Amino acid sequence: MQEPNKEKIIKLFHEKKFFLLDGDGTLYLWNNVFSSSYNFLNKLKTLNKNFIILSNNDSESKDKRIKFLDGIFKIKLKKDQLLLPNDLVESFLIKKGIKRFDGVISNDFLRELLSKGFIFDKENPEIVIVGFDVNLTYQKIKRNINHINNGKKFILTHTDPLCPYKGGKEIPDAGLIINLIIQAVKREPDFTFGKPFKSTIEYIIKNYKVRRKDMLIIGDRINTDIRMANENKIDSIWITNSQNKEIRSKYNPTATVDSLNSLYDYIKFIV
Repeated sequence: MQEPNKEKIIKLFHEKKFFLLDGDGTLYLWNNVFSSSYNFLNKLKTLNKNFIILSNNDSESKDKRIKFLDGIFKIKLKKDQLLLPNDLVESFLIKKGIKRFDGVISNDFLRELLSKGFIFDKENPEIVIVGFDVNLTYQKIKRNINHINNGKKFILTHTDPLCPYKGGKEIPDAGLIINLIIQAVKREPDFTFGKPFKSTIEYIIKNYKVRRKDMLIIGDRINTDIRMANENKIDSIWITNSQNKEIRSKYNPTATVDSLNSLYDYIKFIV
């Protein structure tokens, strides 16, 4: 007789049609892919399941990240199979008719915005973008704080305080950078993107033409991946990766598994 958790996972894989897969920490760790990621993604393809890799990492352009993922997964991803805060921010700016920006963002994300027709304006931007700035400088922080204090609106790409890094370490992310800015300007961002916010799911529903009941979220973070699932009434699988399964949180996954390797072992014989 199968264990109840395995039965639940197999049932989810039979029922669900659209898989939202966390990137960093679930399929790979910074620049190292987990051993079962290739087999897992190919199994989804064999089962005719649609999937997107959903990452909060906006430190690189989408084109650069796709090229990187193609290399480590040894498969060819379609551009719409990766969703970054970059996509959400660009969609927001277009919808609001905003062209001129300044920001605390990486050089790579800045170049991506320029390639999409947006204008980098350090003197009089319409909006300030705060993100995972791996090219952070004091002058950039100072300049953008001045913009906000002068009445400019500002938006945040995501709230993660730390990003999983090679060697099992973590490095400062947008959530720590925004704390510095909030302390200086004494107000919260006008809009925030990425996981776990409902706007991310709404974007997916609209742009991928998918229903909540057909989605399954798979990720390693309770307070982003599983929270987003709970708050949007979507089923989820929490990959604990040696984290305490009894971690105190009000967010509960539909099923739990200790690693991507174990998850693949559960589903590899599904036809």
